[in-house]
Amino acid sequence: MPPPNPIRATGVILAARGPRLYDAALPNGCPVTAFVTPKKAAGLEALTPGARVHLELTAYDFSTARIAGLADQEEVEARPPLP
Repeated sequence: MPPPNPIRATGVILAARGPRLYDAALPNGCPVTAFVTPKKAAGLEALTPGARVHLELTAYDFSTARIAGLADQEEVEARPPLP
């Protein structure tokens, strides 16, 4: 059985914990541990604190997220603020 569809969000990198492991924050401020898969590692060599990224989470664990790519600044600014 395939895994369920991921929950997608835009987050902010807070700090690097390793070569492919980062502390990030969701839009609501909740911290998550974010990682880069080996396939995506070539395109995301060094993420710096403050970088906006697309995150994918599962419904089973909201404390871990996969970094899907960099978020465009225009796309993030165009979104309405959360209530």
